[in-house]
Amino acid sequence: MSGRQPGEAKQAPVPSGIGLAARLRNYFLAGILVTAPVTITFWLAWKVIQFIDNNVTPFIPPQWNPETYLPFGVPGLGLVVIVVALILIGFLAAGIAGRLTTRISERVVATVPVARSIYSWTKQVFETVLSQKGTAFSEVVLVEYPCRGIWAVGFITGQTEGEVQDLTDETVFNVFVPATPNPTTGFLLFIPKGDIHHLDMSVEDGIKLVISGGIVTPKDHKSAAPEKKTPRHAVANPEGGASRIGPVRRLRNYFFAGVLVTAPISITIWITWEVLGFVDDRVVPLVPPAWNPETYLPFSIPGLGVLVMVVFLTVVGFFTAGILGRTLIGLGERILDRMPVIRSVYSAIKQLVETVFKEQSRAFREVVLIQYPRPDSWAIGFITGDAEAHIQAGTPEETVNVFLPTTPNPTSGFLLFVPRKEVVSLTMGIEEGIKMVVSGGIVTPLDRRQKEAEPAVAE
Repeated sequence: MSGRQPGEAKQAPVPSGIGLAARLRNYFLAGILVTAPVTITFWLAWKVIQFIDNNVTPFIPPQWNPETYLPFGVPGLGLVVIVVALILIGFLAAGIAGRLTTRISERVVATVPVARSIYSWTKQVFETVLSQKGTAFSEVVLVEYPCRGIWAVGFITGQTEGEVQDLTDETVFNVFVPATPNPTTGFLLFIPKGDIHHLDMSVEDGIKLVISGGIVTPKDHKSAAPEKKTPRHAVANPEGGASRIGPVRRLRNYFFAGVLVTAPISITIWITWEVLGFVDDRVVPLVPPAWNPETYLPFSIPGLGVLVMVVFLTVVGFFTAGILGRTLIGLGERILDRMPVIRSVYSAIKQLVETVFKEQSRAFREVVLIQYPRPDSWAIGFITGDAEAHIQAGTPEETVNVFLPTTPNPTSGFLLFVPRKEVVSLTMGIEEGIKMVVSGGIVTPLDRRQKEAEPAVAE
């Protein structure tokens, strides 16, 4: 009698006892682990290359296009053309003629109301991110979020400057806390230096950790022997002087210079063109052919829909200011008021529009600083008005409505009811506050209090 308990046989299974089905299943899973990462990587890279080739290759002159003389296509040709073009632009921009052309282009863009705002913040974002001294998204940290004792991964986008720093008691840093599994959205927080715990992982590892929801964990680098690295900005030669910049690094600098020159203006033109196309596609078809100048011209007019819409709204506003216009509006509202569902939608939209555009309205007129999501952690919000009577009755103190936007998409966020005494008003404008939120703290507006104080000092 062996004396072995019934359960002991299960604790030490014999490998040869694995059935054929289980063995095939293990082989199948092993095949997925080997092929899936490589396959997905190549598939994404191929899609990116195809997208660039399809949008860039048609602009290459036939005599310069190697595909003209070859019986097959050249994958990645568009990507090579973009890299070469950016290097050439960066090389030309470093000269006097390039700098002069850049200044003229910036002055032209500055005359366009909406385009100048897009250009200014995109340029500042690229300059900060591509700057060798920039700290934007260069460090992974751990912060207490959303309350004390609970931690979340964040990325430092820079040290807080301006009035946001002055209105806080400690030295604070801009920290972007991303969402999972989409790290392109999250919240911009201003965290005190003492509450930030630096992690020994790269930004790439931090993004992997966030996207996977904690499934992919980076390796611990603390056990590895420290490797002495020479700073990129202080490469010395044996003779004691600064080493000359090599051709590869020089091309790299030209490439980044080309990105800095072309990216802001390209993004500005692209966004403006998309908005014009969106409006034109929906407004121009409504214009009668007899009044449409495109009927008599052999080409289309970009921005015609925007012009028609502005003229139409101006004419409508002119007529509604009279007695006849007010009478027609009153009649139309009475008709809508008899429709069960439509009257609710109409009244809500009308109240929202009147509140936003009313001259004495505070809706989105003021940028504030609030403690979110815990004490000693700050975030930017926008006041949308005073709290409604029912909500005010349920709160012990006088509160205001504060919209807390997400980063980099400020069109979504949270509506919070914050005690008025805990709201810190900022002097920055709405546009400047939105820029700071969209850029994740990379774009920091100038302190208006210093501008206002300068004339007083001069006097």
